[in-house]
Amino acid sequence: MGKAAGVYAVVGGKAFEPYAAEQAVERIVAAAVGEGPAHDAVEVLRGDETSWGRVVEVARTGSLFAPRRAVVVRGADALKGEGSEMAAYLDDPPPGVTLVLVAAKADKRKAVWKTVTDRATVEVVEPMKEAQLRRHVAEEVRRRKLPISQDGIAELVEHIGPDLRRLMGELEKLEAFAAGGGTLTAEQVSAVLGKGRAQPLYRLGDAFAARKAGETLALMEDLLDEGEEALRLLGTLHRAVRQVRGALGLRAARASRDQMLSALKLNGPFAFKLPSLLEAADGWSDGELGLAMAALERADARIKSGSEPRSSLATAVVEACGGLSEGGGSGGRGASPSSTSERGIHSRASARSRTGR
Repeated sequence: MGKAAGVYAVVGGKAFEPYAAEQAVERIVAAAVGEGPAHDAVEVLRGDETSWGRVVEVARTGSLFAPRRAVVVRGADALKGEGSEMAAYLDDPPPGVTLVLVAAKADKRKAVWKTVTDRATVEVVEPMKEAQLRRHVAEEVRRRKLPISQDGIAELVEHIGPDLRRLMGELEKLEAFAAGGGTLTAEQVSAVLGKGRAQPLYRLGDAFAARKAGETLALMEDLLDEGEEALRLLGTLHRAVRQVRGALGLRAARASRDQMLSALKLNGPFAFKLPSLLEAADGWSDGELGLAMAALERADARIKSGSEPRSSLATAVVEACGGLSEGGGSGGRGASPSSTSERGIHSRASARSRTGR
């Protein structure tokens, strides 16, 4: 059998993205009844408050005032009953009616959902992958004509992550902030996002990739003071090492610029970072990258076992960068972990630990 006319299922995949689901519902309903006031044209039901039989009854009940109607069922995965009524509905849907079933998960072990997903037009809404998310945000910034620098967009995506609803809300805040004129920098975006005076998170990764131990430690201290979680900072350092290792491999394979951007996930607003990443990769060998990854893994284990996060991170940074001399290299690898600079970092970490910071 073919698809049933006017029946849609907006469902999650491996996960469910509620904002994307709302956007899909708005688009389907607008196409069905127009974008004017809903009034009698749109009826919304909640799955945990009704049954499959009731949904079919509402969808088949005509309206004297709305020749075209839409019935939206939110939380349809909680609808009561076996849903046998849906098979007959899908065989003969009423003209002029659009039925939209929204469910975080379509359980195909249940006969009704197997039938619905086979016969309805299905739209899967799940969190975007990293590269897709970056493109989406960059397109949204262009659509809004919002003056944000490339590193500002990078900071926005890096800080908020795949939460589309929050991303759209932060873009609205940035629109209001940008009304005063001028292009928003990463620092301004960071401030609007509520990170105070701390440097944008991606700069920590850039400094670490360049083996600038002192700068990395200073940025790390600022970020921790602003409330960033230690494991999140550790994840940023891990990603920096993986990107450097990837850049070395791609250059050895004589990959093109486009191939590098795709493989390193630097498409869209992050493309500007490729030259500095390739330059940073010159400062590492495969063996040094292995030692850096091992240092970060030891820090991860220490933090998760309850060790003081600041000192654990500081030790990992110094070990990974080969000492505190900027740029690492052979001149820094002999630096002692008990050097004056590192002792200063550990002293501040211990002091903060004792005072509860």
